[in-house]
Amino acid sequence: MNLLRKGCLWVALLATLSGCATNSLFVSYPSQAQKWKATLGNEAASLGTMQKLEKATAGGDGVLYLQELGRVAQLNGQGEVSRNAFADAVSKYDAEDASAKIQVSSLAASGTSLLTNDNARPYVAPDYERIFTRAYQAMNYWAENDVTGTAVELRAAALEQRVSASKREKEIAKAEEKAQENDVDVSQFDGYFEGIDAVAGDVKASFQNAWTFYLSALFWEAHGEYNDALVDYKKALEIHSGIDMIKEDVERVSNPEARSGSDEGMVAVLYEQGFVQPREEFSLPIPTVHGVFSVAFPTYAISSKPRPDSLRVLDSASQPLGETVVLADVGGLAAKDLKERMPGMLVRQTLRATAKYNMQKQANDNFGLLGSLSTQIYNLVSEQADRRSWLSLPAYAQATRLHLPQGEHVLVLSTPAGNRTLTVPVVRRGLTVIHAVAVPGQLITRILPVQEGPL
Repeated sequence: MNLLRKGCLWVALLATLSGCATNSLFVSYPSQAQKWKATLGNEAASLGTMQKLEKATAGGDGVLYLQELGRVAQLNGQGEVSRNAFADAVSKYDAEDASAKIQVSSLAASGTSLLTNDNARPYVAPDYERIFTRAYQAMNYWAENDVTGTAVELRAAALEQRVSASKREKEIAKAEEKAQENDVDVSQFDGYFEGIDAVAGDVKASFQNAWTFYLSALFWEAHGEYNDALVDYKKALEIHSGIDMIKEDVERVSNPEARSGSDEGMVAVLYEQGFVQPREEFSLPIPTVHGVFSVAFPTYAISSKPRPDSLRVLDSASQPLGETVVLADVGGLAAKDLKERMPGMLVRQTLRATAKYNMQKQANDNFGLLGSLSTQIYNLVSEQADRRSWLSLPAYAQATRLHLPQGEHVLVLSTPAGNRTLTVPVVRRGLTVIHAVAVPGQLITRILPVQEGPL
């Protein structure tokens, strides 16, 4: 009877520990995200989703839910909710960067995560997600014709990309140092992550986002800020050196005569295709002093990666005017980010395997068979890979631009998700942006206010 009482207390302790964890501790994040992705573009159906997301923002994964909320609200036409959510997400970024309390909190969570999984750690938004937040917030201000707000966010997106390079190098170096301190040979696991490498493809760094640079360049050019436009066009071209459209943009902005001689206006289509693929889970054998343990680890599978589909722009007579090109492979960015985080994750998994072995041994020594059984069950249930990431982001962010005479034009946007006919205003030397988002079963579109004249 005493043994049974002790065993029950041990099970209760484990249950209490699991109850303190985040939403994603035992339920995979992709399963949660599937619910709100299904409501995108449907304002009525999204009401319950918005409430659930708002409630979840108070937890340890708050910044992730804020990003999802901002995106869902934006696509459902709820601009104020989206602006507030993205603003709160940025505040959390700043707190993560500046506050020593965050570091203390992360260390405490790491202790819990050694007995559960990485989902017990507070979610920290990777660089590519931060950059998309800034770009989407810029588009929110753009939709309100707030030129100053748009400019601020676009400059913040550019700054985010500049500082991310050195920051990420330091993080990788620190993780590799920790691996050496804990005798973890990261290279021995290379063969298990070929899928991640395949999904990352040609992506050189997770924070390099040509789509955001292109958005900025269009804005600066429309307002006569040609030096700033040239800088951002060139940065986009550095990332995608083979895209003729960007080469033409660089040449145009570099040539004052070409700019002054045009009486046309520019129409740009910013196209977002589908949803970025979620992380998957596989069993990774981790060697420890107690033997080899199989642990759950996140990965990406090339078989799950969507293929890029372009958007074609047609005139009212169905004559082709332009076709979008991929400027950001978001799945590639996500996979590259995961690969860059590998050294730190492998160290934690090795320590976790050892900690769980010690917990099980202690339970067996103190509580016998019942204690050992309860910890085995707990270890099995709690062994979940960290599959958290911003899942309402697109699979691919694309763009095209065309020059048209001043006046109203009827344009047809053609995609595999459907077609949409729009009447688009064109202003001489101005810029009209069409934001098009293809989600399953529909094409969501909006025309942003024309940008022209000096800032």
